[in-house]
Amino acid sequence: MPIFLSIQQHIKRISLVSSVSMIALSYPAVAQNETQIAMSPQQITRSGIKTEAAVLAVTSPAAQSSKASSAASVVSDQGLRLSGTVVGSPSATQLLSALVAGTVQAIHVSPLQNVKAGSAIVTLFSPQILEMQREYLQLATQHQLAQEKLARDDALFKEGIIAQSRVQDSRAQAIHAEVAMTERQQTLRAAGMSDANLKSMLKTKSLSPNLTIVAKSSGAVLDLPSQLGQRIEAGMPIAKIAGNAPFWIDFLASRNQLEQIRVGELLQIKNCGMAKVMAISPQLDSSNQSVLVRAQELQHDGCIRLNQFVEATHIGSQHVKDSYGVPATAVIRSASQQYVFVRNSDGFEAVKVKVVSGSPDKIWVIGNLGKSPQVATQGIVSLKGAWLGLGAEDAPAIAPPAAASSAGSSAANSTASSKTTSEKK
Repeated sequence: MPIFLSIQQHIKRISLVSSVSMIALSYPAVAQNETQIAMSPQQITRSGIKTEAAVLAVTSPAAQSSKASSAASVVSDQGLRLSGTVVGSPSATQLLSALVAGTVQAIHVSPLQNVKAGSAIVTLFSPQILEMQREYLQLATQHQLAQEKLARDDALFKEGIIAQSRVQDSRAQAIHAEVAMTERQQTLRAAGMSDANLKSMLKTKSLSPNLTIVAKSSGAVLDLPSQLGQRIEAGMPIAKIAGNAPFWIDFLASRNQLEQIRVGELLQIKNCGMAKVMAISPQLDSSNQSVLVRAQELQHDGCIRLNQFVEATHIGSQHVKDSYGVPATAVIRSASQQYVFVRNSDGFEAVKVKVVSGSPDKIWVIGNLGKSPQVATQGIVSLKGAWLGLGAEDAPAIAPPAAASSAGSSAANSTASSKTTSEKK
């Protein structure tokens, strides 16, 4: 009997070791299968991910033969080479200024600091804002009294005690008082006072000479010319903030290059994303006989910076055979490669693609997208974070291979069976 038990225990150890070895050998496959992102339909809905069907390019035989050489040059990335400078669009830069005169009492940020919308930039001490607040309180009080008088006269008129003309006079006075109060309220709001401060002032009847200038949107502080104790006149700039809006790029093209560039076509920025041609100047520069071509980056990911000198390749608008048209937001960049997230039964798969063409409404790519692919167009940030392993505690994990789980089940079943046999013996 002891010999039989020893043999059973030895067999049990061998079974456990082999099962664990199978599991350990199967898990490295996860690192090789990192293109698949396992997500349930509920997770996709909660993440706000939306998909759109990729459009397969359809070209006629005549068009294919006439465009074969140009398509080949596009695929090999041998298009027109352009160089230009990154400039800020009007929506990408905000200039903060004071609408009232005052003295800089506090500076809350420093140059190159990132700020959010509503962040305090500078606090001014302004006797002018104090006077405006006093006038607003007076007008608000007059408006309240005019409303009470109107309500009283309206009640007397309904009882037949006063004439209708008196009610009309009271209504006109109430309207004038409301207009005057609203005008002063809008002036204070434009000067930098928030609605919360205005309501608090009406409630407490307290005035404050301090005015805090806040950022209108998030971005980075580029310039802060104000100094502590400096006298600021109305209209003087206080800070310049670069927002998160897409940048513009001003390229210079020769007359020969201009013949091949059209508005809406795409440019591949070297070592960065893509830009779309948004305008072409109707005149030549007299100094170098070039034409200004202005493009806007499609995705503002911080790859290019303001005043940076960049190079780009003209992609054009040829529809290459076997390419798929997808929205510009569907294409992401990781390292030096470009990908799209294709929907499948297990979630999404990151498929490597190559941009070969562009049109005003789509980007045409080549890759193993499968049949009738559905690509993600919204919620790209969540998918990319899950794919790269960012926020792993919240993001969906990459699904392990089925072999690992089956091996684990076999090991558990083998252990349970051996344990039952031992107990019976």
